[in-house]
This record gives sequence, C-alpha cells and structure tokens, in this order.
Amino acid sequence: MPPITRAQAKHKFPDFLPEASRDASPFALRQPHTHRTGQNTKLVDWIILNPGTGATYQDPSDPITQLFQPIFEQWDYRFYLKLRRSCPVERPQTEWLMLAWSSADIRNKFINSAEYQSLTEILATWASERSVQISLIDLSQTLGAAFSGGVFRTQYIGPMEYYELMAVYFPEDLTGSHIKKLNRTNPFNLGNVIGSDMYPLAGLTDWQHGWLDRPVLYQGQRTRCLIYFLRWENSDREHEYKNFRVTINGKIIDHWEEFMTPLRQNRMLGYESQHVSFIRQPLGSVLGD
Repeated sequence: MPPITRAQAKHKFPDFLPEASRDASPFALRQPHTHRTGQNTKLVDWIILNPGTGATYQDPSDPITQLFQPIFEQWDYRFYLKLRRSCPVERPQTEWLMLAWSSADIRNKFINSAEYQSLTEILATWASERSVQISLIDLSQTLGAAFSGGVFRTQYIGPMEYYELMAVYFPEDLTGSHIKKLNRTNPFNLGNVIGSDMYPLAGLTDWQHGWLDRPVLYQGQRTRCLIYFLRWENSDREHEYKNFRVTINGKIIDHWEEFMTPLRQNRMLGYESQHVSFIRQPLGSVLGD
C-alpha cells in the first residue's frame, strides 16, 4: 500500500478530531494518558501551525527564539530537551514546532514555569491569525529504537536531519495485545555501517515511534495513530532502501515489506507520510544541541 501524502489528499496531517472540552487552556501542552515521571521518558510536543509564521532559522525577532534562548542556558534543558522547527516538504505552508523531551521531570518543571506561560501566550497570539494544533506523542512504551536517548538524539551527526513522519492508522478499539506487538514493530536497520553508500539498508540512520495522544480521522473513521520518526540520510537513500531487494537461498527479501507486514497483521487501516528537513543546532548553540 503506497503512502498517500497530504499534498495529494489536500487535507490536514494528521486530521485531528475537534475536542468537546479540555480542562486546560486550548494552548496548553497536553498530558500523557499514563502519568510519566523520571528520566528515560520520551515525549514529543507536536505543535502544528497553518499557515506557518515564516520565521527564519534563529530569527532574533522571532518570539520562540527569544523564549528558548535563555531556557537553553540552563544545563538540564540543554541535556533533556531538543527543539526542532521546520515546514514539511509536502505541505510547505504548514509549520511544525517540536519539543522532544527525554525527562518527564524536566518537562513538568517547564510546565510549572513562567516561561511556559509565555509559550501559551505566544500560541494564543498566533491563533488569532492561523490554526494552532497541539498534540503529544508518547514514545515511552515503544521498544527497539536505534538509539535510546529519544528523538533527535541520533549518534549520526550532520548539519541537516531529514525525517519522514509516518502516521499509521488503526481502529480505535485496538486491543492491548495488538498494541503490545506494535510497540515492538520496527524497520530493519544497519546502524553499524551508517553512512556507507555500499549498503542500501544503511540509509535509515535512526528511528523512534510512539502513539499520538488524540484520536484522528482517517478516511472518515475515528482512529488511533502510531507515529514513526524515520531518519534517512536523504531522499535518494530513502528511495534506495524502500526499493532494495536481496535474494537469500532462493528467497527474495524485501525489508520494507517485512516492516509493513506486521503492521497489517495488527489491523493497520493505512498510513500517510510527510517529510521534513530540520537544521541540526551546532554544539554550543543558544538553542540547544
């Protein structure tokens, strides 16, 4: 089943259902369904702006840059928080702002800070001119990631991070046994030969996956959504990986198809992908990394 991009479908990615009520402000960061504490917790706040703000990289006049520069002067935020911001290739008028946390305690500290109040005020101001969608991806229970430090913490260092965000849709009544299997479903990776053009399967340099905290619409149906963060060396290497076939003992092995098979076996309804290139902050940057 080929992915359907939102550029073709011409609707939101993901297509969030309207919420009847929320205890907190509509511009508050969301809380995971299971209370998270301590380190080694992987949570991603995904803020989607449509249209985007048009801010350039580390624009000194941009309110997000102004807010997070002093935050990243604090050691615990520099270590446990990664900030990424860009526009997806398939829908460049949309802007993604992602806060990737590897400590629930530090995230809770931020939520109880004055800086957090400033963030909600920025989002409220933006909402007067655009759509602002806030969701949470909880990666804490999914297993088998290439690197355990959380999203955007790959050991493969480069100036750009080229990601495919793959949204996989399942029925809302998915059982616990299916969820447990899906938490362990990962693509094949050759991490020890990353960067070598000799190995097509090394084009996938990192991955993480986790459940979106909100139900979404897919083909008119309420669904659960599993998000894969697939980091490719570049678009050519992604294409090479997905089309690579090898024959072993007379059997044709298709590693991408072997990744898709357990998703289908566990009631996948379909999937969609968008791609984005993030600028990796240099070491010592005022915005982390």
